[in-house]
Amino acid sequence: MIKFRFILPLFFFGFLCVIFWPVLKTLLTQRDHSISPPPPFSKSSPTPDSAPIISSLQAILLLHAAPAPLHCSISQNGRSLLRESDAIAIGEYRADVEISRGKDLLVKADWKDGEPHSLRVEVLVQGYQASLEKSFWAEESLEDKLAIPTSFLP
Repeated sequence: MIKFRFILPLFFFGFLCVIFWPVLKTLLTQRDHSISPPPPFSKSSPTPDSAPIISSLQAILLLHAAPAPLHCSISQNGRSLLRESDAIAIGEYRADVEISRGKDLLVKADWKDGEPHSLRVEVLVQGYQASLEKSFWAEESLEDKLAIPTSFLP
């Protein structure tokens, strides 16, 4: 009787091994040859999935000032992007421009009095909802920078 207690579980375990061995062997030895390993990473060649990084962006510059300045301008690398002639309303200026990533925008404005004045610059990249903006406070004149990061939008 004692022998049957040990023999029955061993028989059952052997029976399961015989049935599941082909399935287990197939799972262990089967390899999908259609999947190739990824190519080694190389900084010199871009991957096909990644888009090339361009250094310039098509953007819309908006300048809002209260009250309107006598003179205002936005430039980048010595190239003028926005001037008083780009006015769309009193104290509102707009220009469609091409800007460079990683280069600061130089914002300048002059007023006739020494009162506090506010000025806001917005950079809208065409096709994207995110914008870059900065507000400035000045009295008679303003000369400040708005940084355009190298990682600013794709």
